[in-house]
Amino acid sequence: FGATQGAAGVLFDTRPHTAMWVTRLRLAAPASAAFAALASHDAQRQLARCEQTSLDKSEFRSFPLLEVRAVNHDTKVLRCKLPSDQHVLGMSVSSLVMVGGEKGEDGKAPARPYTPITTNEQKGYFDLLVKGYPKGVVSKYLCSLKPGDSVEIKGPFPKLPYKANMKKHIGMIAGGSGITPMIQVIKEILNNPNDKTQMALVFANQTPADILLRSELDDMAAKSKGQLTVNYVVDRNDTSDPKIRHVGYVTSNLVHSTMPPPSSDALVYVCGPPAMLTAVAGPKKIEKGKPPAQGEVGGVLKEVGYTEDMVYKF
Repeated sequence: FGATQGAAGVLFDTRPHTAMWVTRLRLAAPASAAFAALASHDAQRQLARCEQTSLDKSEFRSFPLLEVRAVNHDTKVLRCKLPSDQHVLGMSVSSLVMVGGEKGEDGKAPARPYTPITTNEQKGYFDLLVKGYPKGVVSKYLCSLKPGDSVEIKGPFPKLPYKANMKKHIGMIAGGSGITPMIQVIKEILNNPNDKTQMALVFANQTPADILLRSELDDMAAKSKGQLTVNYVVDRNDTSDPKIRHVGYVTSNLVHSTMPPPSSDALVYVCGPPAMLTAVAGPKKIEKGKPPAQGEVGGVLKEVGYTEDMVYKF
């Protein structure tokens, strides 16, 4: 990608016939400064995209593990080092990577899709949120790693491209580790002061103790000045947590009260376990030999009136 610099530092001719242009330049300075203030963030983001990227779609690359942080009893954040402090991961929003597991006796390793919870704004490292499952051939292995070990990653593989202000309102319904693509989008929006998109998140888990990255989500919501609202839903509120919005399944009443109403200016992302995805938005369309497709909108979102162009299933 190319980058250009503005005309600051250009030497102007001081001969009489150019005096008029100098005067016009001075008169335009306040407007130019205002335009520069609006454009500076976009310019910085464009320059960030020109930083050295770290991934390759055609092969797995190895990234040293810097830090392992426990989120709760079964989930960890793995912080992986990029090739240098100036490297970025090189992912568009939203997209995923394939993460390799432990190699078997045949030398082959299984791989599963993950969405990093850091964006290209972060240089030098990236974070993966990993929920360990007892029978998870990749997640169980990843949760066993320690600083100094390496993580094998290939990608990125784009999902639905996000563009600033492409919708006025974005709703998000996530379950468990399905929060990761939502965090990617939330950070992309909040890191851009020119993006005015309003966001509403419903995050469903089994109990309050299972809510992943809760403090980070609360912090982003508090700093967003109303641009992001976060609603927690649990199966069992065993601690009588007063900040739990709803106990039970995601219902049409909950969607009505938290999500943007169906319209061409609204989009609802959904990500979570298959049973939840089906209940909320209908299953993805699975055909042999083809990657999963979006399929028809079903479940609660169909009841409320959303159509296929208003819903995206991660």
